[in-house]
This record gives sequence, C-alpha cells and structure tokens, in this order.
Amino acid sequence: MDSKVTKRVLVAGASGYIGQAVVRQLLQEGYFVYAVLRQSSKLDLPHNDNLCALTLDMEKKHLWTDQLPEVDVVISCLASRSGSASEANYVDYGLNCDLLNFACKSKIEHFVLLSAICVQRPKLAFQRAKLKFHSKLISSGLRFSIVLPTAYFKSLSGQINRIKNGKSFLVFGSGEETRSLPISEVDLARYVINCIRYEKYWNKSLPLGGPGPALTPIDQAEMLFEIFGKPKKIKHISPRVFDLAIVFLIPFALFSQKIKDKVELLKIGKYYARESMLVYDAEVGSYDANKTPQFGDSLLYDYYCTLRDDPQSIPNMGSQKLFG
Repeated sequence: MDSKVTKRVLVAGASGYIGQAVVRQLLQEGYFVYAVLRQSSKLDLPHNDNLCALTLDMEKKHLWTDQLPEVDVVISCLASRSGSASEANYVDYGLNCDLLNFACKSKIEHFVLLSAICVQRPKLAFQRAKLKFHSKLISSGLRFSIVLPTAYFKSLSGQINRIKNGKSFLVFGSGEETRSLPISEVDLARYVINCIRYEKYWNKSLPLGGPGPALTPIDQAEMLFEIFGKPKKIKHISPRVFDLAIVFLIPFALFSQKIKDKVELLKIGKYYARESMLVYDAEVGSYDANKTPQFGDSLLYDYYCTLRDDPQSIPNMGSQKLFG
C-alpha cells in the first residue's frame, strides 16, 4: 500500500496564505488532510473527499486540541498577524505549544513547523516567541522539521496598485541595502511536504529561498515598472523615520497597550527596512545569498506578470503582516 496515500496530515493555520497552499498540495499528492481553522476563518478550496475542515475555538479558556483527531503528521502554519508581543506569545508560542503537546500525546510520526528566516537575528517580540517554541519542539523527542523561508511573493506585492495608479515605488534608503530570494506559495508548499517524505529534511532547521538571483527592492521596482508599462518613479525614505516615530511614542506606550503595539509594529518595519531575508553568516557579519538554499522554479517576475494579466488576483494586503 502506498504510505503517502494513507497518511493523515493535520494542518493548523490552514486558512492562511501558505497554509491553504500546503493543504492544496497535500490533496494533490493524495494525503488525507484535516484543515484546522479558527472560528473567524474559512477555507477557500473546492470539495474533496480527502479533506476535512475543522473549525475550532482556540481561546485559552479550554484546550482546543482535545477536539483534534488521530493523525500521522502535524504541519503548523500558525503565525501571529500583527507581530505584537501579546499576539506572538499567544499564537507563535502558545498555540504551537498546545499543538506540540497534542502531538507528543498522540505519538505522531513528524511535526513540521513553518517559521521564518528572520529569526536568525532576533530583535522583535514575534521572533523571540518563535525561537522559544523552536527550542520546545527540538527538545520534544519528536521527529521535526523547522522551515525558515525567505520573503513570500505576496509580501512583495503590496505596492502594485501604487504602480498601476502612476505613483512612486517606495524604498527605504537606497533600496539596495536588503535582498531576498522570493519564494512562491506553491514551491514552499512542495518543500514543506518534502519534509515529511525525505530523511535529509528531518530533525533540522532549514533556511530556504526561491530560485535566484537575490533581489533588492530596486530590482522589484524595475520589474513592476516594466511589466505594468509605467514610467519609473522611485521615492527614497530614510529608515530613520522609524527611529523618530518610536522615540516619540515610547513615553505614551507606558500607559497604552494600543500604542505599545504600534511601537512594536514600527520596530518590525525598521527591521525589514534594514535586514535581508537570506542566511546570515555570523563569521563575516553579513547576509549571503550563496549560502541560502534555493528551491523551486517559480520566479517573482512571472508572478507579477500573472497579476498584470489578471487584476482580480492582486492580493489585498490589508492590515495583515506577512513574516517571510
């Protein structure tokens, strides 16, 4: 019997950008999938006999994992949206701990965690929460894979409507200080599923980029101006605006949780304005695209062309924060 077909996989965070892609890919490859959703979420996928959606109340007032079925593999795509300290501790650490406790009691075969490459140099609340859970997973005794992807295609699409409307592309500094190896949701989903099947991915933390070369924000801007046929207009913003805003708000943050969360969001913006989403070489003190493993064949340029040809597919970023 084909073990791939008989495996039962639970995907937590199944309604998210990557979670939904993972569910879709699992179904295509013949797995039986339990897709775990929060009560406020939904799964935008067609009916499939191998798919069971579980809408659960994940509040701490009760143990939501008591409602989970027996499975062979757990894939966690859980992640905080805002990056605030309270949400990160609740989701990135707390809910994942609940899931890990369930996995240990159930004696599952494998726990795959979708994390982020930016945890290499932790300066933010959500990064510390993720690393705290990494330690628990590694010491749990379960077979695990921790996937640390670079920037997602969707996270690099937030300025498309600006370009379409003839506005400037906004970059911090020169726009060439940071780089990434963008990865598509399809390639990342394939990689996550490979972690189940292939021993070379087991019991490891796995930095991951898409196919090169590494791109700067200026590279992204030039692609968009060419693809959408707009005159090249780039506006440079000093990353110091984050420092000034943080200094201004910190005194008020002592008295307001909402302002404290805004300060953390500014710190996140500052981090992404200054740090590359590549493997960090601590010996030389810099990011290195050559040391960042590459996977897949989808290119950001082709993705942008798809959005040009199908405007309805341009993602609505809203207030969601994508940590890639």
